[in-house]
Amino acid sequence: MNIKIAFICGIILLFTGGCQKIDNTNPNVPSKVNPGVVLPQVMYSISNTLTHSAFEINNELIQYTCMNNTFTEVQRFKLQPSNSNQLWNLYNRLRDLNDINRMVENGTGHSNYRAISGLIRVFILSMITDTFGHVPYTEAGKAATDNTFTPKYDSQEDIYLGLIEEILQYTQLIDVNATLDFGGDLIYGGDMMKWKKFGNSLLLRMLMRTVEKQTSKSSELIGLILSDPAQYPVMEGNGDNFIYRYSGSFPDVFPLAPSFVRDFDFKYKSVSAFVVDSLTKFGDTRLFQFARPTNASANTAFPVYVGLPNALPVTESANYNGGYNFQSYLGTRFQTDDEPAIWMTCAEVFFLKAEAAARGFYTGDAKQSYDEGIKSSFDYWGAPFETDYLAHPSVAYDGGLEKIYLQKYFSLFFTGIEAWCEYRRTGHPRLVPGPTNVNDGKIPSRLPYPISEQSLNQQQYQEASQRMGGDNMNSKMWWQK
Repeated sequence: MNIKIAFICGIILLFTGGCQKIDNTNPNVPSKVNPGVVLPQVMYSISNTLTHSAFEINNELIQYTCMNNTFTEVQRFKLQPSNSNQLWNLYNRLRDLNDINRMVENGTGHSNYRAISGLIRVFILSMITDTFGHVPYTEAGKAATDNTFTPKYDSQEDIYLGLIEEILQYTQLIDVNATLDFGGDLIYGGDMMKWKKFGNSLLLRMLMRTVEKQTSKSSELIGLILSDPAQYPVMEGNGDNFIYRYSGSFPDVFPLAPSFVRDFDFKYKSVSAFVVDSLTKFGDTRLFQFARPTNASANTAFPVYVGLPNALPVTESANYNGGYNFQSYLGTRFQTDDEPAIWMTCAEVFFLKAEAAARGFYTGDAKQSYDEGIKSSFDYWGAPFETDYLAHPSVAYDGGLEKIYLQKYFSLFFTGIEAWCEYRRTGHPRLVPGPTNVNDGKIPSRLPYPISEQSLNQQQYQEASQRMGGDNMNSKMWWQK
């Protein structure tokens, strides 16, 4: 069975909604579904959600990008329930993961599929709770098995405790010497050691998220993980990155490619002044990947990069620096069919290690990890790197946390909602909201629950909203300072 053919058939069904029944049987389509058929569709769907969430939510909130021809409510911090649907719909993937688990239980597929589905489940639920706060967890995805159509909302603290325990179980379940008998792993090609590294790296991310609330417990586990790489291997290089590589053939293409996103929307998506000005000041060549030169200078000997301040009044934004032809739009690589979707990279892990060492959670070399994080990020983006960059006064490691957070911010470009999560956790970088923001200069802490929850799961929705201090964008995450 050709896994890629099965995957493409599945994706086409997602777009077409099915097909008419025919009499003859196609020998290329399996009569029995196995984990190797379901898994690619799950990875594809989540990758699309990550990319759209970065483009439409994260990048606007966290001042990576902004629209220059109109207001976008997100960059003005006017978040609506309609902004929430895409991330909330990640719950739909839990049904697919449950299907994989049932197949394994019934003898179809190695138990490594169970570990993979479990780690993806943790990733999904961590994103959902980091977006909304209290959400369904213990009763999530049980409609098909237990007829639980109105699941209760668990507290974010309980969710994190549960997810951390789950990761520890799933990474222990992995057999690094066994293969995936039905294939379907479009991330690591069945390399289970890399799955183990991803699981431990995700665990490190989540532990650092909770360290302000559970300082001794989280820091102790962080120290244990980073001090015992044989037992807890983490990402070590860009070959370990958890990224989804689109084939570039429809429908398996990067969702911001011209066939999927209106060129109008992409054309007027400028890179922020904060990013352009900072990277220009540092002599940071990642600028040339994140942004394109102004149209007016693109074909000259001296291309110019000009970022746009976020949330300016419409007329001022449109005319900034002389108008559209004199502003830098989002880099053209994000309109290519095969640009990968980023779930997590080793650069993030190096910055987590640098922070852990700087805060005394383990005896690692904070400067070495910091420098490796920067170099790994340059390498991932295909940006030329010179060691002199590490000596720049605004870059050179000084023993503190602020530079770690800033360089981590640059490395998280287009990584789902992770930069927004980090800002809410650390308060860095020190962003200045635009003049038309409608939230008293505060970057929102969460998205409101979708309208569907208010109508279909009203009792649980109201109870969770009350516990959180209201279903509004300023109710804080449990792990926020």
